[in-house]
Amino acid sequence: CISPTWPISDNSDECYWGLPSISADDPAFPKLGYWRGYVWGPMAMLTYWSLNSKQYAHLDTVQIARRSLSRQMTSMFLQMWKKHGHVCENYSPHRDAKDCTGDRYYTWGALAGMTSILEEGHFIQSLGEQQKSSIE
Repeated sequence: CISPTWPISDNSDECYWGLPSISADDPAFPKLGYWRGYVWGPMAMLTYWSLNSKQYAHLDTVQIARRSLSRQMTSMFLQMWKKHGHVCENYSPHRDAKDCTGDRYYTWGALAGMTSILEEGHFIQSLGEQQKSSIE
């Protein structure tokens, strides 16, 4: 569901926003239980960090997937923020989602938008990394 050509992509309406917690072809997907099938900020962030690992820096496909994930997650986050002022607990993967699928004000939902901050290089280096850099 992560598309390098998003938003001009062939993503289905069921998987428009990408990265649902289970595959759109899973039999449990249409039921959309509490966690099944929704898009979650923490899962997006963990996936982003994995794709951003230095061990994959030489793989163009991985770099494209990371950038595409960031674009889709940030757009999804901003759509709900601009429309309602909500930071959703979780998000519907459907193109026509009207509002949050979970709580409307939930801290970890902002992680979906945080990927673009990292992607653009706007982050604060952790204290451990600062100390390691000063030693080298």
